[in-house]
Amino acid sequence: MQAVTDRLDGAATVLLCAPSAGRDDDAICEQLLCAGATDGREVLWISYSHSSTACLDGIPSEGTERAVLAVGGNDDETGQDVTVDAVSNKSDLTALGIKLSQFLSTSDGAITVCFDSVTTMLEHVDLQTAYEFLHTITRQCYAEGARLHFHLDPAAHDDTTVATITSLCDALVVFDPEPTVRVRPSGE
Repeated sequence: MQAVTDRLDGAATVLLCAPSAGRDDDAICEQLLCAGATDGREVLWISYSHSSTACLDGIPSEGTERAVLAVGGNDDETGQDVTVDAVSNKSDLTALGIKLSQFLSTSDGAITVCFDSVTTMLEHVDLQTAYEFLHTITRQCYAEGARLHFHLDPAAHDDTTVATITSLCDALVVFDPEPTVRVRPSGE
């Protein structure tokens, strides 16, 4: 059977739908980030819930620029070769967007971005605000040649919310319990 990440080849934006408890999507997330690092891409983890030390622990550091944008004060000290920046208020999408734009504009090369997690963000902003923000950052990432994946716990949201966030992505990976992949055909 073809690996999940191989079936995502060419997808610039991916939504990983898995329960927050158990984090079945961690392995796929790490594979996407490691593939980016192996390809010489910079790696940025936007984290609402993980410490900066934990975020990029499994991602190769040699020859890879690694950064964490910690949202909501989870920006602990790190001894790793990782750049850490922070947005203190989890509902301040303007500040988050500015920090992401700054990172994208100062990057020398291609970037792989992990957004962890949309579920946590939706605890602090409404769906329409989240959609508009995520739509803006997906467009920015497309323009910069970045690859972007989002984490979402589908059990924490109604079908409309999941469908709204899915509409922003080129591919969807659902863990139920094994991962299934759905990639949007080109031109949609």
